[in-house]
This record gives sequence, structure tokens and C-alpha cells, in this order.
Amino acid sequence: MTIPQRLAALRTAMKAHDLDAYYVADLDPHQSEYVADHWKSRTWLSGFDGSAGTLIVTADEAKLWTDSRYFLQGESQLAGTGIDLMRQGEKGVMTIQKWLNKKLIAGDRLGRDGNIVSVGAANRLEEKLSKRDIEVCYDHDLFADVWPDRPPLPATEALEHDEKFTQETRTEKLQRLRDFMAKNELEHYLLVGLDEIAWTLNVRGNDVEFNPLVLSYLLVHREGATWFCGPERIPGELSRRLKEEGVKIADYADVIPALQRINATDEPLGLDPNLTAACIYLAAGGDRTHQIFSPVARWKSIKGPKEIEHIRASMARDGVALLRLRRWLSEAVNRGTNEVAVSEKLTELRATGANYFGDSFPAIVGYRGNGAIVHYRAEANSCAEIEASGLLLLDSGGQYLDGTTDITRTFALSDPTADEKLHYTLVLQGHINLGMARFPEGTVGRQLDVLARNPLWQHALNYGHGTGHGVGYFLNVHEGPMGIRGNHTKGSSQEALRAGQILSNEPGYYRTGEYGIRIENLVVVKATEPEGWLEFEDLTVFPMERSLVDFSLLSEAQKTWLRDYHAKVEAAILPLLEDEGEIDWLKQACGGW
Repeated sequence: MTIPQRLAALRTAMKAHDLDAYYVADLDPHQSEYVADHWKSRTWLSGFDGSAGTLIVTADEAKLWTDSRYFLQGESQLAGTGIDLMRQGEKGVMTIQKWLNKKLIAGDRLGRDGNIVSVGAANRLEEKLSKRDIEVCYDHDLFADVWPDRPPLPATEALEHDEKFTQETRTEKLQRLRDFMAKNELEHYLLVGLDEIAWTLNVRGNDVEFNPLVLSYLLVHREGATWFCGPERIPGELSRRLKEEGVKIADYADVIPALQRINATDEPLGLDPNLTAACIYLAAGGDRTHQIFSPVARWKSIKGPKEIEHIRASMARDGVALLRLRRWLSEAVNRGTNEVAVSEKLTELRATGANYFGDSFPAIVGYRGNGAIVHYRAEANSCAEIEASGLLLLDSGGQYLDGTTDITRTFALSDPTADEKLHYTLVLQGHINLGMARFPEGTVGRQLDVLARNPLWQHALNYGHGTGHGVGYFLNVHEGPMGIRGNHTKGSSQEALRAGQILSNEPGYYRTGEYGIRIENLVVVKATEPEGWLEFEDLTVFPMERSLVDFSLLSEAQKTWLRDYHAKVEAAILPLLEDEGEIDWLKQACGGW
């Protein structure tokens, strides 16, 4: 089916269900950032596969909202589909809610799939539309009718995350949650977030690409717990241990009848409204439930000393893979290579390291103008050939049993231009400024964002994405509840940073059609002197691109940071190298700063 044919099929289904508009997003029942193919309905319907985007379809229009990271990608992928790109955040572009209020009239019906929309999102949308007497209907997953070859639900085997890698045992984590329940006078608490469940049970899986998760729900009781994932997916030894620790295994679909039974007893049950889908919420009793934000998100974000040491080790191995890729690239550009080949080579190199599980997200390999597409994804049939000239932006990461990595470097494949050096140096200055920050406890990410942007701002330049996101521990590469983003007054940027949390530091600059520049390290928040103050420690270990740095623009403090950082890189990676060529390359890349 072509995109216009898919839209026509959806409109036929809308008419059959008396719907005037339909709300389409790549969401799953757990509000995951990355979703299994079964729930990629927006991608299937529109052909747009960016990680952020919402599609609204009416009888005569189709519009897709996305943010600045995906404007160029959206223009390309939506061309000729009959779907209009709405550049979210730009002047004059209406929000989804305002557009719906203008487009729909009193008595019109907007459809959303209640199996995937969260209670919080549903309430917020209804509040915006109720004044116009627009009804929101949650009864229909129209894609069950119009998507003929829809992928089935994932069902990979679960694995136990060995306690040698974890700070706390499964029993200890469950007890923390029960203590929280007792404090809030709850008999039951439903965990919905897949990463929260994986963290709590010290389990991992492969149900979601790039995220080591198991599709499931976890219902924790004052005594015992029930993991709704499917008994056939749990290997024998893990199943035995779970049973010994009071965790029963049930089928994924059994969560709704289990919640209905609890609802019939009037026993208090808690759930997170921002993660729980409307259908689950209703099965649990709707307004009778206790809507309490999950404490696991914050607990999970704070890594313990044992985990941080493991992460340092995984970062060093990741640095070795990048070193080998950089050396390979220097030769490959002369004999011929392309963006996809670079991505595949890096995956191959990471896979040779200990504890490798997979990539943490699809690598962004953007040569020249493709680097200006912030979340560009190279495809085999259309990717750019890479020559020995220009800039290459490489944003990639790995999943290891002992850590999750995410690193961006910009490589100069020839002598850089004056503008390339200027822009790289401004980005580097912002990266260093944020990395050197010291701040009091209680500081939120929004307060720090300007440190990374200010060097660019002094030249009337900026970037459209956030400066930093949280990162999981052998979990999601994007993790809340914290983040660093200046233009958000709610959400992750208003969460106070805490010691033990890991975030990215990734300012950038993008010149459309010419090049993209981004520098990204992962940092851990740590306590410093005097008491009550915090700072960042770099975890990522890989050299910066010396040929792109204009040292005349750097302050003495920034130069000192570069010398100290590269000494750290060399100390971390050198013990893992035996090849003399690799050792020489590392010493040359890290010396003389």
C-alpha cells in the first residue's frame, strides 16, 4: 500500500466509527520512547520515522507535527504523501490542540487508541477540547483494521542482570517500593514503564530495538508481586529464583483481569498517570485509583558507586572501539566508503569488546550536509559516499552488561575551513563550560543550559535540541526524570540534579546543507566541596578533534580542561591497547593539548 492508500483506508475506518479526526502517534501502552514495531502506527501510515512526531488525520487533511530536529527529515519523507509538515515551535505554527479547536466543531469526535494513550495525556487533551464540546473517543484501535501485515507483539527471552553488575538486589529494590507503598497507604502498586520494571527486577530483554527491555507489567503487593510477561519467556533458573523471592509470572494480557479483581476488593492501588494507558487505568478502577508518580524513575536515575565503576570500564572499551573506527576511517575515505559502512564498522568493532549486548540507538553518521540533519539516519540505498574532505558527524552508542554509552564526535576529513574551525571551537567552548560547572544542590537542568549555549549566542548562533538527557545503566539511552534544556519550563529540565545521575553534555551547531557539528560526552553528577555543592565528572573517554580547534579563542581554564581531559582519556584507554599503531595514535591524539 502507498501512503495515500493507507490514509484512504484509515479515513474509511474513521467514517465507519463516526470519527471526524484521528490522533496517530508511535506510542505503546508503556509510554516508551522507542516502541516495538507493532506500535509504529504513525511510521507505517506516514512513512516518517523520526522518534518524535504526531499525525492528525481528518476527512480532508493530514498534518504531522514534529520538532526542529526532524524538519529536514520531515520535508524529505513526507514529500508527495498528502501529509503537511507542521514545524512545531516555529512562529505562526499552531499547536495540535489549537489546530484541533480550529478545525473541529461542537459535536465532532476525535479518536485515540485508549490502549496506548496515557491517563495524563488524555486528561490534558480533553481539557483543551472540552470547552468546544469536542468528544474524545478511546474505544478504537483503527490500525487493527487497516494495517494488514502489522507485526506481532514481541516475545523474546528475558535474562537476569547479574548481581555483580548491580548496586542492589531485586529483593532490596522491591522492599524499597513496598516501603513507599506503606508510606502512601497502598496495598498494590502497578509499574508500567518497561525500564522501571527491568531495573526493579534486575532483568533485561530484547523486545524493543536498542533498549534491553521486556514487554510486561509489574504489580507489586505488600507481600509478593506478579510479573505479567508470559511464563514461556522466562528461562528456568530465573523463573526458579523469582518464585523463591515471591514473584509470580503471568501472561501479559492477564494484567487487566488482575486489576479488575483488585478493583472489586476496594484495596488501594497506586499507579503513575503519566505512564499508565487509559484502558489499564479504567480496569484498575479509574478515579478510584491513587495517582502517584512512580518513585522508581528517580531511584533508577541515581547510580551507585559500584555501578559507576562498571560504567567507567564500559566507557573505556567503547573508547577503544571509537579509536579503531577513527583509524579505519582515515584509510577508508581514500579507498571509498559511505555512511552506512561507517555505522556497520563501528557496530562490528564494539561487538568485539567484553560485555557487549548491542547498540544503544541507531548511529547517526552524517557526512557534510547530512550532518546538519540532527537525527539523520543513513539508508543503504541513499546514503552519502564519504570522501577525504569535509566534516563527518558521528553520534553512536553501545549497550553493555556494565553500562550504556552515547558519544558524538565531529571528524575533519581534510584541512578545515575558517568557519568550520570557528563553529567547532564555539561548540567545544560550550561543552567545556558545562563540563566545568559547579552548582548548589537543588539546581535544575534549565539553569545550566545557558553555559553550553553562551559561546554560540555571542555569535548570534544557536541549536534547536536539548543540551543534555539522562542515560540509563544497561537500560534506555534516554532516561528521566532529569535533563538539561533551556526552553522547557516543565518536565525534565525542572528536575533537580542529584549525585549519581548520568547525563549527556552535547551542544552543537548545524549549517543547513553544509555540515553539522556536535560534541557529546556522558557525565556523572558528583558531590564536591564545600558540602551541598555538585559538579560533573566526564565518563566518556575519546579525544576531541584537534585540527578543528582554534586555540586562540580558548580561555586558560578551557585549555587546562582540554589537557586534563586528554590525560584522562589516555590513562583510561592505554591499558586496553597492545597494538603499537593504536598506542601511537592514542598518544598523538591525547598529547600536546
